[in-house]
Amino acid sequence: MRKLIILIALPVLVLTGFAQSRNCLRVMHVDELARNATWIGRVKVRKADKANYRGSFSQIATLQPLEVIEGDFTLKELNVLAQSTVRCAEDNYIKDQELLVFLEPQESLFHTFNFQYGQFLIANDIVKGWRDANNNLVDKPYAEVRKEILTYINAAQTPKSQEPPPQPSAQQPAPKPSAQKPPESSSQP
Repeated sequence: MRKLIILIALPVLVLTGFAQSRNCLRVMHVDELARNATWIGRVKVRKADKANYRGSFSQIATLQPLEVIEGDFTLKELNVLAQSTVRCAEDNYIKDQELLVFLEPQESLFHTFNFQYGQFLIANDIVKGWRDANNNLVDKPYAEVRKEILTYINAAQTPKSQEPPPQPSAQQPAPKPSAQKPPESSSQP
């Protein structure tokens, strides 16, 4: 009887595992990434070590900034938490990779904004897996991607033009009638 239950339960469990979507994190548009990330730049992964950060992350990567697009340009090294325990997150760093990353603070460290969808591999000065206006994957030269990011950042920082408030009308209110009669002028011939 136990064997029969196991034979029935095992395929059901396996099929439910396959049925779950691996694409369960929301993929943000690039303009949203650029507007909301605290630090954006081109980096090289110097080391990636296993770690246990409060049970939320199992990797800490040390990144060397090669070019800062937005954020603190004085940082010589960034410590980034990765391999999040968030369902479907696959944020991961591999030593000697060159990446374009969108980061946000995590206490005194950083983590990848939008998890794996906030890091893009750079190979031969081409950003792999960049997203176009329709959020489709494309490969694009780094210089064009950098220019696009700066456009989004500048648009977010520039206040939108507003119409000036209406000016008060120049008409003076009519004087209130006085309770006293004006003095009569006498006219003498």
